[in-house]
Amino acid sequence: MRNGALICVASCAICLQTAEAQEIFTQGGTQGIGIGAALSLGSHFGVHADFNGLDFNHDIFLGGNRYKDDARLRQGGVYLDYFPFSGHGWRVTGGVRFTDDSLTAVSTPNNGTYTFGGKLYPAPPGATATASVRYPTTMPYLGIGFGHKPEGKGFGFIADIGVAYGVPQTSYTLSPLLSRLAGPKLSSMLVNTGQQELREKAWRFRWYPVVQIGVSYRF
Repeated sequence: MRNGALICVASCAICLQTAEAQEIFTQGGTQGIGIGAALSLGSHFGVHADFNGLDFNHDIFLGGNRYKDDARLRQGGVYLDYFPFSGHGWRVTGGVRFTDDSLTAVSTPNNGTYTFGGKLYPAPPGATATASVRYPTTMPYLGIGFGHKPEGKGFGFIADIGVAYGVPQTSYTLSPLLSRLAGPKLSSMLVNTGQQELREKAWRFRWYPVVQIGVSYRF
């Protein structure tokens, strides 16, 4: 379902580019690097679609533990643009984003120990914990921007700043070795503690900032 929605959005953008699009564009920012197409609907309205992606790695800290993460951004969107001022490129944009954003982070022991709930626990080699975060499949978006308004053929500048909303889904697991060493009761406590810490951290990112700039070409 998730991949199908993204494929649909990507196909929409590509079809607009190759068929009825009045404008194509490329952009980069907090959603990654992407492509898109736009179509005008008169002097005050337009629509555009895009598809963006990016992979990266970095360290995060959760409950006093360090995790090495693998972040994967895959986003597409369909938007309605409203241009309140005739002859100007400023606009208000609303729409829906379809996401396959995910983050998987594996714990790295600190001097052979982990910290859960403020207490230290031994972490022998191979004993790891994994934190996973995934955004919802669909997220509403609202923002302001510049560009996509027909003002003659040729190259142009586009920019967007806004926010999408979606509460990330989380999961927290222990490696078989760490579960075996801790035992059933302690393992359950560690998972619950890690899950709570992860959920609280992920909750802060329910508002997904969108800042994109790019270059367009109008036919």
